[in-house]
Amino acid sequence: MSSTVRRKSAIAVTATALLALAVPLLTSGPASAASVATWDKVASCESTNNWKAVDPTGTYFGGLQFSQQTWNAFGGQSYASRADRATKEQQIRIAEKVLAVQGERAWPHCGPKYNLGADHADPYPAGPTYPTPASLGSGTLVKSPNGASVKVMIDGAGIPVAASDVGPDHYDLGKIVLIEDSAFHALPGSPPAGTVVHDQAGGNNRYVVVDGAALKIGAADWTSGGYNIRADLGVPTSWLHGAAQRTVGNGRVVMNQNGQDPSRYLMVNGSAVHISAAEWTANGYNERSLMGVPGEWLSSTVARQVPNGTVVKDASGADATVYVMAGGKAVTLTYADFTGLGYDKRPLEQVPGAWLNTAKGKAAPADGTMLLSQDGNTVWEVLGGKKRAMSATEFGEGKRSFDDVVSVPVALTAALPTVTLPTAA
Repeated sequence: MSSTVRRKSAIAVTATALLALAVPLLTSGPASAASVATWDKVASCESTNNWKAVDPTGTYFGGLQFSQQTWNAFGGQSYASRADRATKEQQIRIAEKVLAVQGERAWPHCGPKYNLGADHADPYPAGPTYPTPASLGSGTLVKSPNGASVKVMIDGAGIPVAASDVGPDHYDLGKIVLIEDSAFHALPGSPPAGTVVHDQAGGNNRYVVVDGAALKIGAADWTSGGYNIRADLGVPTSWLHGAAQRTVGNGRVVMNQNGQDPSRYLMVNGSAVHISAAEWTANGYNERSLMGVPGEWLSSTVARQVPNGTVVKDASGADATVYVMAGGKAVTLTYADFTGLGYDKRPLEQVPGAWLNTAKGKAAPADGTMLLSQDGNTVWEVLGGKKRAMSATEFGEGKRSFDDVVSVPVALTAALPTVTLPTAA
């Protein structure tokens, strides 16, 4: 970068200064410091306060117009190759070293003009020393000195403590530990996968954390899954309630923690989809992190249909067709359907081919599934492999919700026979 500067003087490294660098003269003290305000005045004199300045001859750099020789000799290379490429603070820190050795006349005109040698203030005084989060045990309450939010350390993570947690969870706000602001905001918001937790307010339920979700550990799993030998950590009530509603992340590969079931499953929108033995290595699932989960939770998750409206495709690439899930059935989408029904705006989930073949082979969506196709405004309910037209009176508060209606190709609704239920007398 090059710019015109109003250079009053230039810093030069003298033989005396170079000799001084070899002895411990660079200690802090009143004769070797100046406030940032004073350095700003010197920089205004040297470079019109342009900390990226380069003088017209290309000889002096930065807000304080260092020569390259001086910048190198006083350690500037530890920050940047040239002074103008360093931050303002870095330039001042090097200037402090020069001031300690050469005094204010290192800037012959601008230094004495602003009484640089008489300032004596530390430009960047060291703030209080805070402990690192890694040194704090689980259960420690922490906060930044710059904010009111409080977190509790849980296995290296910082879990937010809501005001409603303080009393029931028996958190003592008088024992808060301050940590650096950047460290506070960088804390992971969830404990590591596999951490066993319970409600700090009490109760018998225990959970294992996976991808920020809290999975309930059944009584039979507590011992058979080895959860009883892990640390059992109390977490804020409000956080646990939210985590218990979350789902394990898509693409996570899971198995029964007790190891007695060899089956492996892929998580897809809260449902556990079976991975066949052939696809375990063929689709690269064996290269992913395998997470053990409670058997009772896994059984309920396997039984859960992949949510309606989920867009899926064979992970192997053998089948290029895209499908939408409707009542457990994988419904073929043509390209016109894919874009016309808006499914091109949803994530496309890669699923095991064997599971997909079973899902697309189903004759019809499960009973109760509500369908809507582009050929009309009628919402159809699937009953016994057939469809019946629903009336507007069936929707509303305390009734069915239009949010649960699945948009499907005309080909599907056209293929389902229509049934008319008898009306009540």
